[in-house]
Amino acid sequence: MKKILSVLILLYLVYGCSTKDVELAESHYKMGLAYLNSDTDYLSIVEFEKALAINPDDDRIYYAIATFYIKKNRILDAERYIKQALSLKPNELEYHNLLATIYATKNETLKAINIWKKIADDPKYPTPEVIYFNIASAYQQMENLSEAEFNYKKSIQANPRILNTYMTLSNLYIQQKRYKDAETILQQALDINPAFNQGKYQLARIYYLQNFNDKAITLLKEIITSEPNSKEAKDSIELLKEIGLR
Repeated sequence: MKKILSVLILLYLVYGCSTKDVELAESHYKMGLAYLNSDTDYLSIVEFEKALAINPDDDRIYYAIATFYIKKNRILDAERYIKQALSLKPNELEYHNLLATIYATKNETLKAINIWKKIADDPKYPTPEVIYFNIASAYQQMENLSEAEFNYKKSIQANPRILNTYMTLSNLYIQQKRYKDAETILQQALDINPAFNQGKYQLARIYYLQNFNDKAITLLKEIITSEPNSKEAKDSIELLKEIGLR
């Protein structure tokens, strides 16, 4: 009976110690996250390494360290740690997303695209619009403009309320001198948010490029009136000077 009791006490002590260690590792991990998003982000790696030393099987810590190294532009270190995270949790889509970002940063663009396409096809991923935008940007970097356009449109379809995507697609059209297409996509953005002055200024530029100066002037004056201290207002004043009104 004494022997059995001794074993039970020993098991309890081991379990208690293990739980305490896990809690300590979690504390270092959370402290690292707090540092990571602050002006003292260099301290985050100290906390993450402490957490990892205590609990080397926590995939989240490897992911956090990879994120830190991405911020510091230490791409190879980031790749090493995200692959360790994936070895522990191979189905975590966010880890695959970070690996794709690393490949894109290394100009291994097709590798990145292939990973992003798999993520986009997974209905469990919560923000497919971000993935389609990444794919589109990668194709645009490769000068495959048709695929870039297709994926920007997929991004808009996935989440029509992200106005920056309309702007980016309009820039792609302007690059190709497809002004009517640029006008159409910006009108869609302005239908969602009529006060979107960045879109209004872009549309005014497109009218100016097509010599539709009356339409451009109307939009530029609206911007100056609604937000006189904004960057768009200052740009509008400069564009009005080019047109010859100010």
